[in-house]
Amino acid sequence: MNLMNRIYKDNEYMSVAKPILTHKEFMKTKSIVHHGNTRYNHSVRVSYVAYKLSKILGFDNDAVIRAGALHDFFLIRDDKNIMTSTKMLIEHPKIAKENAINYFGINEKEQNIIESHMFPISDVVPKSKEAWLVTLSDKIVALFEGASRAKAQVTVWMLFLINFIR
Repeated sequence: MNLMNRIYKDNEYMSVAKPILTHKEFMKTKSIVHHGNTRYNHSVRVSYVAYKLSKILGFDNDAVIRAGALHDFFLIRDDKNIMTSTKMLIEHPKIAKENAINYFGINEKEQNIIESHMFPISDVVPKSKEAWLVTLSDKIVALFEGASRAKAQVTVWMLFLINFIR
């Protein structure tokens, strides 16, 4: 059974995630290529990895599931232009947070989880253990999805260094 099927069969996870994953606006992310996959699949995987770790660690599972699913909830397509891509790398968490507020009424903890998920590339610092967990889960999932995309990984780390130095 592949991972996505396993996720959909996890009743505890789906009891929280389903209203997001089946929402008409969120489902539009199924048509956007992201990390060599779709933004929808990437978001579900990040949410699920964070949830599984959260259960082990005793964190706020609902916040991790919701914010993990919504961390890349923006409908702008990935761009081949490096300048536009770099700008979106830093700005998309704010767009995702606003979309999550507008469509799902997320709380302050979930807002910070979404807005800080690109730390340390962005300057929004995670304020909770759940935010750190989703940030880490996003990096783990992206590495597995884009393992053959070494150039993208180098770009991410170069941006981190630039942000760290300034």
